Amino acid sequence: MSLARLVALISIVRGWRGAFLTASLGAIAAAAMPPVHLLPALFAFAILAWRLERAETWGRAALSGWLFGFGYHVAGLYWISNAMLVESERFAWAVPFAAVGLPMLLACYPALVIAAMSRLFRPGWSSGFALAAAWSIAEYARGHLLTGFPWNLTAYALAFSDPLMQAGSVFGAQGLSLIILLAAVAPAIAIGPGRHPAWGGLSVATFCCVIPAALWFYGNWRLSSAEIGFDRSTVVRIVQASIPQSDKWKRQHQARHLASYMKLSRQAVATHQADNLLASSRPTVVIWPETAVPAFLNINHRLRRSVARAAPQAGALITGTLSLGESEQRHVHNSLLVLDRTGSIQGRYDKSHLVPFGEYLPLPDWIFLPKIVGGFTDFSAGPGRTTMEVAGLGQVSPLICYEVIFPGRVVTDGGRPAALLNLTNDAWYGHSSGPYQHLATARMRAIEEGLPLIRAANTGVSGVYDAYGRTVVQIELDEIGIADSMLPNPLKQQTIFSQLKDWPFFVLIFCIFVMARSLGKCNRLRNSGF
Repeated sequence: MSLARLVALISIVRGWRGAFLTASLGAIAAAAMPPVHLLPALFAFAILAWRLERAETWGRAALSGWLFGFGYHVAGLYWISNAMLVESERFAWAVPFAAVGLPMLLACYPALVIAAMSRLFRPGWSSGFALAAAWSIAEYARGHLLTGFPWNLTAYALAFSDPLMQAGSVFGAQGLSLIILLAAVAPAIAIGPGRHPAWGGLSVATFCCVIPAALWFYGNWRLSSAEIGFDRSTVVRIVQASIPQSDKWKRQHQARHLASYMKLSRQAVATHQADNLLASSRPTVVIWPETAVPAFLNINHRLRRSVARAAPQAGALITGTLSLGESEQRHVHNSLLVLDRTGSIQGRYDKSHLVPFGEYLPLPDWIFLPKIVGGFTDFSAGPGRTTMEVAGLGQVSPLICYEVIFPGRVVTDGGRPAALLNLTNDAWYGHSSGPYQHLATARMRAIEEGLPLIRAANTGVSGVYDAYGRTVVQIELDEIGIADSMLPNPLKQQTIFSQLKDWPFFVLIFCIFVMARSLGKCNRLRNSGF
């Protein structure tokens, strides 16, 4: 059977079989995400492009886009359901909403964009370009509309390779996703009705081989010329106690949990030491993960003085905790506190981008559901991005949990910090794909901004990463340990992305849109005999 014949057969499957095939293609594409990184799975996008060519109406095109997106998010976000099973007696009923309901909602983004661009999906070269642009626009919309959820962007399929990720410093995750999609849809650009047979193999080879090769060569060139030094006066100690989420909020266990953090913080020799350490190196700052102290540490002076003993003599302890607001409303915040050795609060950051249904209920008058993080009323959002000065560490941009997933929105518009500081608790998701996907996202922020990343996670993955996203030291998932490292220096010059933000992505989208329109017009003229 010829390849053209196979394409025709795949394209004409209809009814429930066609729906199942399209959703399955989306699930296959999700296998390219961390931690699997099955890159050939991205060719599922080419098959979707072929099927979209046979969509006679915008409604059929929208349905195909929705089914593909649904399968993609069901397979890529299955791990969110684990959070409902931590307290299964209370939240097991919500598993279908997380496993199926959320993917149904997120699938609306590609459905709407593909419907709007349906006129470009005609047999010929234009359909592949149109799909690459449409999926990229849908990812961008997903990251910005409503509360924003730019998770599993196509670019994160490259997180297994430091060189392949480096183009993120120019185009950002959004632009890099678009470039990868051009390679993924190459078969649809070259093969099928309305294509010139002689150009087929050449086009596939060009997009499938040249694009990854260009990314690899650029990445290796960038890394080979990298000059990353370390601040010898700053030694970071990250503590990963791996407290089970099912025990974390139980009062009867909290003293034992804090004792574990204190013991690890004071340990003479770290379980994980970076190669950059000197024999005389001692931690200047100790970092605990998100809500490591599940109490109102800002008003509990006695507990705060006790916890502060984990701080180095002339440095600081950074810990995730809860804070009670000082206003009459007494708002509850998911916070990061900086404590000196005496227990004095030297800095505080309140999480500003909260997780819907996890930390607060959107539209509470309309949605009658309990939030997942129990024990308190809704969390309140902080004032927004800031840069903190921390003794023993310097200036950092604090990011709690999934605040690190938003490209171009992890530092203030003013001064440039020396590092990104991400405190998180991925214990909700167990030993699943979720923590690895979160790590890949955080590393991309380091590449985009040209800043080192310090990451403290309750159950992992914790570590220090340089301004190129490379691992300096790391504690693996579910491991109990501490990691010591000097702080890598930021890049001397800002990256192109950190200066221009999403403009390179917009330029790429415009170029591809023009190309798709032009190729579509060429196909129509050729088919009409001109």
